[in-house]
Amino acid sequence: MINSSFKNANILIVDDNEANISILTELLEIQGYTNVKSTTDPRLMISLFKSFNPDLILLDLKMPHLSGYEVMHRLKVLIPPDTYLPILVLTADLTVEAKERALSGGATDFLAKPLDLVEVALRIRNLLETRFLHQHLLNQKQILEAMVKERTLELEKTNRELIIAKDKAEESNRLKSAFLSNISHEIRTPFNGILGLLSIIQYDDIPANEKEKYCNFINQNAWRLMNTINDIVEISQIQAGQTTLTPSKINIKLLIDELFNIFKTDADKKEVQLSIDAGFPGNIEFIISDKLKLKTILSKLIDNAVKYTKKGSIEFGYSLEKNNEPAELKFYVKDTGIGIPRNKYQDCFQRFMQADVSHTRPFEGSGLGLSIAKNFVEMQGGKIWVESEEGKGSTFYFTLPCITENEENEENDLSQNPLLSESPDNQLKKLKVLIAEDDDVSEMLMSTALATICKEVICVRTGNEAVETCRSNPDIDLVLMDIKMPGMNGYYATRLIRQFNTDVVIIAQTAYGFLGDREKAIEAGCNDYIAKPFNHLLLLDVINKNMKRSITQ
Repeated sequence: MINSSFKNANILIVDDNEANISILTELLEIQGYTNVKSTTDPRLMISLFKSFNPDLILLDLKMPHLSGYEVMHRLKVLIPPDTYLPILVLTADLTVEAKERALSGGATDFLAKPLDLVEVALRIRNLLETRFLHQHLLNQKQILEAMVKERTLELEKTNRELIIAKDKAEESNRLKSAFLSNISHEIRTPFNGILGLLSIIQYDDIPANEKEKYCNFINQNAWRLMNTINDIVEISQIQAGQTTLTPSKINIKLLIDELFNIFKTDADKKEVQLSIDAGFPGNIEFIISDKLKLKTILSKLIDNAVKYTKKGSIEFGYSLEKNNEPAELKFYVKDTGIGIPRNKYQDCFQRFMQADVSHTRPFEGSGLGLSIAKNFVEMQGGKIWVESEEGKGSTFYFTLPCITENEENEENDLSQNPLLSESPDNQLKKLKVLIAEDDDVSEMLMSTALATICKEVICVRTGNEAVETCRSNPDIDLVLMDIKMPGMNGYYATRLIRQFNTDVVIIAQTAYGFLGDREKAIEAGCNDYIAKPFNHLLLLDVINKNMKRSITQ
């Protein structure tokens, strides 16, 4: 492309007279043009045109072999329609007919011989300037066309993405609607059972065995409702990024045995064989991990296996994968249940996703369990996956980094500390207990549960009252401290009590039940933590453990 000075333009001279070529060449050199070629044989014009790519042609009309008119006719097929290539005709034929024929045949300008060199120089400059402007406009047009094309492609891509996003949004809305419908069902159904059965058992004429059966149903529905609420709370915390890891030492064999005992009753009711396959090589018995999250992961997977297996067997356990670096624990839960379609393998771990979200699905549950398990696994640096075949069963696997600790004994904690062989009534008599609780029903339940093991129960409603009562009653053995109370919360009240009483056992109890609350309670000075709802056996278990620990210290 020629520049704005035009001196780098390619100028081609076609004239059968050597003298004319010499004059024009010398004129162009004086003007500073550096790229000039010429020929006296018009038959070479086409090959020169292709190789030289001229910006301007100076063309004679009357030449042997090919006239200037014929040359222009042949050039027409070689010059693109949107290209401006100036042709300045230089001829001794001064007739009007010759001028008209030349201009209509493709010439841009016309000069008669003998030539006025000043006029020739001006005409050449004007034609090159027009060529330069035309090329500049053509480049701008190409740039604009490229920009339009690029923008069009971007818009097409955006439109495709919008369509995909729209489809996803519609699918998400559909799944959320199905999920909310499912959650509503999972809350209303057990709640309806609880209210309905409570309205029945108040009648005196119902036989005792019937009342006992109804009470069992009420208890089952209450825990089903609680599990649904817990799942919603868990997934909300995960979404909000409020879930943290709390590593501790775990006796993995005892944890597996505990889970076996928890789920064996449900499996036996369905006549499904439940078994475990677990064990480390050598004397490895303890691992370091987040116990609550590990227990939650396994519980979700085993609960799903029990739920979706009508007959056959369920097996769960773990193994040490030494070939991986670093070493990993590989857990699995295998069932002979309904199985999962291959195209649902990944979907089953997503929020709002279930293998069946229709109104006719035969299985209860919120559909959040696998999503919670997946998040807890990945938080600890592991991975989770499933292998399944419809109608034959599924095997869920997950791995966790294997951080082991070899020890013979582990301090008992809440999950590994059942009621002592001696009855709580014999172990915990004559306790003086302070219940700090602002809810009437919770206070009544705890007072009733403690009635057989305590010599005195004092009840207060606020954190301030709890602090003052402990200050004026230094012989209090145990404080059941609600976390959320008017005025002063349980954490702050515990810190104040610890300033003057480091011996009293304080057990935090709360309806929040968020992950990390136990750690906050211990940090504030509590000895232990229990989340509502809890039954009286669990409450006595926690009290028994902590009072026994307090006595031995």
